[in-house]
Amino acid sequence: MPAQTRRTLLATWIVANAACGDAVRNVIGYPAWGVLVGLTFLWVGVELWLLRVRLWRLPVPLVAFAAMATVSAAWAISPGWSLVGSIVLIGTILSAVLVASLPYRTILDIVHWTMQGLLIASLLFEAFVALVLRRPLFPLWADYPDDVSGELHWSSGVMFEGGRISGVMGNANLLGMVALIALVVAGCRAAAGLDRRTWPAWVALPILIHALTRSATVLFATAMVAVLVFLVVAWVRWRGAAFYRIFGIAVAIGLVCVGLIVGNWATVTDFLGRDADMTGRFDIWGRVIDLGLTSPVVGVGYLGYWLPWVPPFDRLGELHGMVYLQAHDVWLDVFMQLGIVGVLLWGGLQYRAVANSLGALYRAPIGERALNAIPLLLWVALFVQGLAESRPWIEFGMILLTIFAIGPLRRQIAPRAPRTEAIPTVSAP
Repeated sequence: MPAQTRRTLLATWIVANAACGDAVRNVIGYPAWGVLVGLTFLWVGVELWLLRVRLWRLPVPLVAFAAMATVSAAWAISPGWSLVGSIVLIGTILSAVLVASLPYRTILDIVHWTMQGLLIASLLFEAFVALVLRRPLFPLWADYPDDVSGELHWSSGVMFEGGRISGVMGNANLLGMVALIALVVAGCRAAAGLDRRTWPAWVALPILIHALTRSATVLFATAMVAVLVFLVVAWVRWRGAAFYRIFGIAVAIGLVCVGLIVGNWATVTDFLGRDADMTGRFDIWGRVIDLGLTSPVVGVGYLGYWLPWVPPFDRLGELHGMVYLQAHDVWLDVFMQLGIVGVLLWGGLQYRAVANSLGALYRAPIGERALNAIPLLLWVALFVQGLAESRPWIEFGMILLTIFAIGPLRRQIAPRAPRTEAIPTVSAP
């Protein structure tokens, strides 16, 4: 098998597993999933060695954040599991380096078709549970009683009853985020003239999934992405003073909207079908802050996504008998685990990612701006998601962030990687 084909297949598996890791865990359980991830990391290591990757060329904020997470095992609440979490983080970063070594168009193709495939699989999965099983479906490795909380269902089978769907991910918010990523990529591909006959289907499918998941987090992220799309179009068409006037008006309108939302919070959350305390997030945030303040400078030790068998994380997110395994805010999660130092490093990583994304759009020739806007749009989506979810620093979120942070350093890090060909403005149908 040619090396490029082999690496493309590996990158596709990395993206798919990172985007729907919960589905894999629901089928084979955590131990088998851990073995599978370990084997994936080994394969990634071999491919990076064959590419003669220069890891010392990685962005400083990325290396510093990973190093901070690793050394935090020395003072962590659970040193052993903190080291495991750090190994997973490093493996995820290295996997992202492997993906970033591919040509840009190849990366876009992988993300586009993988996200669309997951959306199609989710619709078929929910239809199967609703029409064939006609009962809630639990993770296959678990043995839950039938009367447990619906939060533990892999699928509740309510797609045709007006209920929210969770798809193969088993989580409506994660499925909604996959739909938003798919919508951004499909929309930009359509604007660039790709998928000339089929693009309406690839745009309509994420919108349908978005409506079926009804995720408030993803709804806000979509609104922010839409505002950014408007500003990008305005920047392309009207440079100079005209654009700055449009930008100023947009910022003013945005501030007014934020003020109205905050001032009428109860009405807004009631309209979205959510509690005023954001489904218990305020309680979780309070506990996370309290734990973080026990070691505010360097945190209580990196863990990443909370492991349900590691105290105090096994009870930290408990609400109404259900245990949530994240802080529901990536910045608070970073503060609790790595302290103020970790927050500064995380902020530096975010700055590097958005600076590269802005640079890619600014330097792009006119015919390539639609596709080169994708990193910036996805970064905004991840940033907004991180205000209510901790996912942007694990699995697929961390992979995308790493790719954005690497940006123009791609050739310096992987000199043997194939050169990125010019992005065409049209494609065969």
